[in-house]
Amino acid sequence: MTNFESYKHTVDSICSFYFELDADEMNGACNLDEVLGWANYDGFYHSVKAYIEVKYPEVYQAHFAWEDD
Repeated sequence: MTNFESYKHTVDSICSFYFELDADEMNGACNLDEVLGWANYDGFYHSVKAYIEVKYPEVYQAHFAWEDD
């Protein structure tokens, strides 16, 4: 599995329950901001963000709406 495939797998896992978990349940769990931080470190930020935009438009809108304004 390549690094990008690993990021996609992690994003799929997070986005599958993005709107279902509250802050207490996410406490201590890997969250989208953390994954994006590591993706930025590894040079995959824009690719991971684009993947979220295409595959999970609702999550993209909820998470990145402030950047698009």
